[in-house]
Amino acid sequence: MTAPFLRAAIASLPLTLLLLPLGSMADSACLSAAPYAVSSSSLTISGDDEQLLDLLGHQATATQARALLTYNQHASSINKPILGNYARLRLAALALKDGDTEFARQQLSEVEQNSPAAVDAALLLAESYRRDGDKERARAWFIRIAARFPGNPRAVSGLVLAGDDWRNQGADALALPVYNLALTKAAENLQALNQLSNEPDQLYRTLTNTVAGNSTTVMDQLVLAMVRDNDSEVLTATRQLMAAHHQHKCLDRRETDLHNAIQHATARDLTNGAFRTAAKREKTATEQEIADLQRILRNAPDADELKAQLANARERLKRLNTRLNKLGGTALPPALQQRKDQLALEKQQVESNLTNARRQVRKALQAQLPELETFYRNLAGEAQLGKAQLLQKKS
Repeated sequence: MTAPFLRAAIASLPLTLLLLPLGSMADSACLSAAPYAVSSSSLTISGDDEQLLDLLGHQATATQARALLTYNQHASSINKPILGNYARLRLAALALKDGDTEFARQQLSEVEQNSPAAVDAALLLAESYRRDGDKERARAWFIRIAARFPGNPRAVSGLVLAGDDWRNQGADALALPVYNLALTKAAENLQALNQLSNEPDQLYRTLTNTVAGNSTTVMDQLVLAMVRDNDSEVLTATRQLMAAHHQHKCLDRRETDLHNAIQHATARDLTNGAFRTAAKREKTATEQEIADLQRILRNAPDADELKAQLANARERLKRLNTRLNKLGGTALPPALQQRKDQLALEKQQVESNLTNARRQVRKALQAQLPELETFYRNLAGEAQLGKAQLLQKKS
């Protein structure tokens, strides 16, 4: 019974803790870093937490109120900032059921905005004002929810429900703009999902920079769905992608170290680099001059002046070769060459790993996205239907 709430607690952890490989701090094992995820067994669950989770796993009843209040007032668990929000949600729902909208709003106002429970809290706040007959404030809250959490399906569906409610009450002037807003939000989210499908690397960037909890964008909402879905393969694929990116960064650091070592080992060669470059250019020009003179002399073998120029050019070429030989060779020491070759092989392997991980992420996303896309299409259809009924009634 407690599994959904445990997954919600896990979803409030930084996703880098859920997905980063344990070896991510060790540069000495770029290709051997294996990704591991934090599991629910690594969370510290106190006795108070267990009791609350068990209570939240059952249907809401008035007898739960005292235990819910006791948890928020006296529990000292490390998980209280997370689970306490769910306790407040349950208390608010019970209060609304009894008609005590003031107490419900008091509890809901204490739910943290970055909590996974924030959307439900905001929806209950809107409902509390609706029950008090304050249509304007209720409408304002529904719109505020959609603006604050545009990627959350429940926030957008709240707009449709609000539109239906006002249409049924005859408040057409309130219903029409809400339907239009729901259509706009659904279209924006469908576009975002389509973009994510075409660019799955966005998921990696989102996961490494996101604390799963509240969802302000549709991509965050997808991340939450993946974290909470025990059957989802997206986390596994994304974890592999993150490991490959880590390995790539590790190899980049090793490449920098190798470059510095090569510079140090070939310091003398680098000092003579400018002289070698100039000598090579002069050698190329001299070789071309010799070739030109030889071609001319084949047609004018008695041109003594040209013969003298050819002899002079050959002498200069000989001196240039002697100078270049004295400057030393450019070959790397064997140990450095071996490191360079090994690094090239490892980078090739990591690039292959990245390609495979991206392919797996794309495959997993294609399996995960349709459900959310279908939801938004259905939501848009409901909003369009409500709008059509509204306009038909006017005509």
